[in-house]
Amino acid sequence: MGGYKKLSVGIKELKDRASEIVALVQRTGQIVSITRNQQEVARIMPVPVDAHERLITAGLIQPGPKPRLLSELKLKPLASDASRAIDIIVRDREEA
Repeated sequence: MGGYKKLSVGIKELKDRASEIVALVQRTGQIVSITRNQQEVARIMPVPVDAHERLITAGLIQPGPKPRLLSELKLKPLASDASRAIDIIVRDREEA
């Protein structure tokens, strides 16, 4: 979408070519600005396929921050030995 030249049409042109303009948006994903007196008043854009993206586009939710890379996380080694807990779990399963 970002590589396209912004397409802008006036209201009269939209009225005359609505089907063609909607087909263009659907086919290419390009956003078309609708103008009245050379002022943008609306946009026609494709509906996102992903439900999450549709909610963002509708303004119903805001995307959260990007998750950090695993390499950026500073994980601490386990403080205790887990072998006692593992032994208890194994014995519990054997009894069942």
